[in-house]
Amino acid sequence: MRKSLATTILLLFALAVLAGCALGRKQWPEASRNEDRFTLKLMDGERIDDCLVVQVGVSGAVDRLWRASVLYEAVGDEEGQGCVGCPFVPRAVQHFTRGQQGFDLEGKVLKLSICGLEPGVEYRFQVSGKSEIPTMSMQYTDVYMAEP
Repeated sequence: MRKSLATTILLLFALAVLAGCALGRKQWPEASRNEDRFTLKLMDGERIDDCLVVQVGVSGAVDRLWRASVLYEAVGDEEGQGCVGCPFVPRAVQHFTRGQQGFDLEGKVLKLSICGLEPGVEYRFQVSGKSEIPTMSMQYTDVYMAEP
């Protein structure tokens, strides 16, 4: 009887220890704000003929910027164009990935250009940035207007 009682107590103790290991707070690791995050700010945006050339300042973890995108829409009265007072609804996007031609990051300045815009048409645009860490949220600049 004593042997079975001791065995039972030992098994209950082992079960309690193992159950205690399974308890606790579980969540996906998050990026450290100081070490892994970056922000974007438009420094310059200029229309040159049918191209839009933008310079974006990247602050914080510059090396974490993996993909940058220029989201844009034509503004006018024609079908498929946005209106001046309407909310920004990007109708086209151009992606640039680190290592790809067109992704020009020098220090803390990212230079991007998209071509093939309609001459004489105003465009609204915004630049977004995606981190190499999949769980990080996208970063966006404000929306800007590019006049022809």
